[in-house]
Amino acid sequence: MQSDEARARTAATTVAGKFFDRLAATGHVATFEGHPPVTLRFDLIDGQGTDRWYVAVSNGDVNVTRRGGPADAVARLERRHFEAISTGRMNAQAAMLRGLLTCEGSVAALVMFQRCLPSPPGSTGRIAPISGATVTAQKSREGDAA
Repeated sequence: MQSDEARARTAATTVAGKFFDRLAATGHVATFEGHPPVTLRFDLIDGQGTDRWYVAVSNGDVNVTRRGGPADAVARLERRHFEAISTGRMNAQAAMLRGLLTCEGSVAALVMFQRCLPSPPGSTGRIAPISGATVTAQKSREGDAA
């Protein structure tokens, strides 16, 4: 078993560690402005133990530390699942629905945090919502083709 210091050095070089380092280096996320202050703790679990990342957001300013302690939202998941989320290969809400991510406390805080997660690889951005009329027209055309 690694010492806490060795584990912290290893964690900083993981995909998750690099994600949190980039988030900390950003220092400010405009989409978080105007929201009440919130704290989130991410407990990333693997065969070696648990790494904790603590994120405090206040009016868009983001601070990331490695401390534990209470938070408005505590997300627990396997490291590999967080790494998939932090690279855009898995959606955080879908991970929650599938039971891969659990959240204690404010789910709203976790949903807000999802704004700083990347889009899926190859994504060109958000798509406009589809109207009911468009869906009906598409189904009608599919029925005509059959």
